[in-house]
Amino acid sequence: MFPYHDPVRTRYDTSGVPPQGGYVAKQCPVRAQWDMVRPSAPVPAPPGLERRMARGRQFETEVVAQLIALHPDARAVPGGDRSKRNKDEREQATLAAMTAGVPLILAGRLPADLTQRRVGEPDLLVAAGSSGYRAVDIKHHRCLDGGPGGWPALCSPFDRLGWEWAEPMAGSSARAHKEDLLQLAHYQRMLEACGMAAPDGRVGGIIGVDGVVTWYDLDAPRWVTDSASGRRKHRSTMALYDFEFAFRLDILAIAAQHQADPSVPLLVVPVRIGECPECPWWSWCGPLLRSGSGDPSLLPRVGWRAWRTHRDHGVTDRAGIASLDHRTATLVARRVDLRPVLSALGTLPDDTPVSAVVGERKRAQLARLREAGVTTLGDARTLSPRTAAYCDQLPHGLPEQIDQARAALGTDAVYRRRGISQVGVPRGELEVDIDLENIEEGVYLWGVLVTNRSARASAAAGYHAFGLWDPITPLAEARLFGDFWAWLSRLRESAAAMGLVFRAYCYSAAENTHMRRIAAGAGLLDEVAALTDSEEWVDLRQVFETQLLTGGATGLKHIAPLAGFAWRVDDPGGAESMVRYDQAVSGNGSAAAAARDWLLAYNRCDVEATLALRDWLDQVASGLSSVADLGP
Repeated sequence: MFPYHDPVRTRYDTSGVPPQGGYVAKQCPVRAQWDMVRPSAPVPAPPGLERRMARGRQFETEVVAQLIALHPDARAVPGGDRSKRNKDEREQATLAAMTAGVPLILAGRLPADLTQRRVGEPDLLVAAGSSGYRAVDIKHHRCLDGGPGGWPALCSPFDRLGWEWAEPMAGSSARAHKEDLLQLAHYQRMLEACGMAAPDGRVGGIIGVDGVVTWYDLDAPRWVTDSASGRRKHRSTMALYDFEFAFRLDILAIAAQHQADPSVPLLVVPVRIGECPECPWWSWCGPLLRSGSGDPSLLPRVGWRAWRTHRDHGVTDRAGIASLDHRTATLVARRVDLRPVLSALGTLPDDTPVSAVVGERKRAQLARLREAGVTTLGDARTLSPRTAAYCDQLPHGLPEQIDQARAALGTDAVYRRRGISQVGVPRGELEVDIDLENIEEGVYLWGVLVTNRSARASAAAGYHAFGLWDPITPLAEARLFGDFWAWLSRLRESAAAMGLVFRAYCYSAAENTHMRRIAAGAGLLDEVAALTDSEEWVDLRQVFETQLLTGGATGLKHIAPLAGFAWRVDDPGGAESMVRYDQAVSGNGSAAAAARDWLLAYNRCDVEATLALRDWLDQVASGLSSVADLGP
């Protein structure tokens, strides 16, 4: 998802753009452009995406069946073919049901808003207590987390769907999936256009795997966004949606002009974002972005705002970023305005103190200049005017981006960060590597690898798995976690009793997140937090990223090969594991057994990979070259 922005741009005539559904506002704007222009043959959806879509449809069918059983007065709008006549009939049937005040409308199609170029088919329309309707969508993912920290969780049960019945969900917070909420905002605008929106607030709901309707205030200023001035603002889902949808309409209007006249330039160009790998146009955008030294967006954490800032300064590839001066960038990042200092060069004598140019009152800036060895104008001649130009529009983490670009283009696969002379890794006498496997409904496998590094420890070394091969329910997930947690707690207690240093390792935050979520519902949150907030819990990804850099991805599948590790299963990855899980719980005897064997082998490889990486970090990584030794 591209961040909100307020560029000064011309609004285009969008009256000829075909009416669009809610998906367009939440998808990449470049994808919307290619969907119309079709620069190449789109690639088929990968198996993981196909699986998610199929499971999503199955989940929606199951939820609708529950709702129909609970609400005999509900009305389902008949579906059928995709002809215009059928769409018109469905719009008329939906409007008639709303006009009649049907309390729950399933699979409706809202009257097309031709003025604003909108069409939409919300999963549910729920009658409001006073008048009008609110949209609710069914999504096959989790909407609630255990414990505080997210949005307030306001939920209503299936037998009393309406927002008026919603109550705070004790011990939970709501996840905010931006894409879901933008889709709800789309339906909200359509309800307003046909005069059927509830009059008392813009609120929409999501039914996830949690088994309740989670309600969201679409006018709440929840989203931290960028603006043309560079300042960050809080905007509501409605404001975010209005901009994004209008922007996509402009893109489509220009794309149509480009099709009629190829000399008309397209409005947007490819930028690497999170949804790219599953996009049907990645086969087109990927080679473009990788050409030459590579697009800046290929670097870690270079988002749209930083990409645009570099482009505004004439930097359009990774080589351009690598050529910037790190020392100057560090001063810029520390909010030192170098422009008056560099402008004074050649105008004032080189022995002029920079304080005479900057001003004695700007003590913090002068101190930072002194730390960088710049006390006179002559010293400032070693700074880079090209890099100093970023003072007017600083991208977050400019020095980091320079080092990442140099690492990406360097001859080695990985480098030590500046200032890191010795790579440190917390080690224990009794070490446990932990990895989980999950689907949308929850965690079905906890895998652990015990490494005994002390002659005094009596724990059985090797791989242990706590798995569940039946359909996941909240109770079954909690029981599985309880077994795993009891085992881990006994191991920790045994290590403590023997005076051994205990360490538990994960890679990234998934284990931490799921442990806390499940523990919150099982009354174990304090126990789990005592571990994950202590020195005994180590996230190896943080250990790696705070001391080393690659200029690219740092997921375990990318990093473990640096330690010479290779997975012993075909197509290792989270998406494939979900496909295998479906086979493990619903396939025939031999197919299910083969899928379970694959999942256990895959999970075992994951924990073995973190051990191999840890040993490599401990024994080899300190001998790597430093990124500080790389030139532009």
